[in-house]
Amino acid sequence: MGSRIICQSCGMPMDSEEDFGTEAGGAPSGDYCTHCYQGGAFTAPEITIDEMAKICGGIMSRLYDIPRAMAEEFSKEQLSSLRRWAGREVAICGSCGMPLLRDEDFGTEADGAPSAEYCTHCYQDGRFTEPDLTEEEAILKYAPMVASNLGIPPLRAEEMVRQYLLTLPRWRG
Repeated sequence: MGSRIICQSCGMPMDSEEDFGTEAGGAPSGDYCTHCYQGGAFTAPEITIDEMAKICGGIMSRLYDIPRAMAEEFSKEQLSSLRRWAGREVAICGSCGMPLLRDEDFGTEADGAPSAEYCTHCYQDGRFTEPDLTEEEAILKYAPMVASNLGIPPLRAEEMVRQYLLTLPRWRG
């Protein structure tokens, strides 16, 4: 919903034409990356979410110095909200990235209607709960939690959060 396109199988950001998988007729897939989907079919149709989490966790572990077991657990949590594994695309908050799984997770518009793009922690009554929050302040706010939850050095957590925020509408330049 308004955010950067990520593969709905592995979560990889798809930024360039080469990143997109292909449909049966050769057209780019709007949902899946080249690693997961070719010619209208999954490249590993029998893979389980646990096996995918091992692959993605290994990549995250190397990129951000996350202990392997923590990276795999985090990956599985992230994968569980993607279409291939959830059976539907789960909306995420365009400010913090929180999955919007339940009605109470959604923020509210000025008229009280649920927000289509933001969570209740970031957006209420049609405005951001922290309207003056800058991208750098958001990084400094979220990185300690990421560092603690994933057992990684604070600077690696800041790098991880910085990269992730770039995928969200509120922080894209």
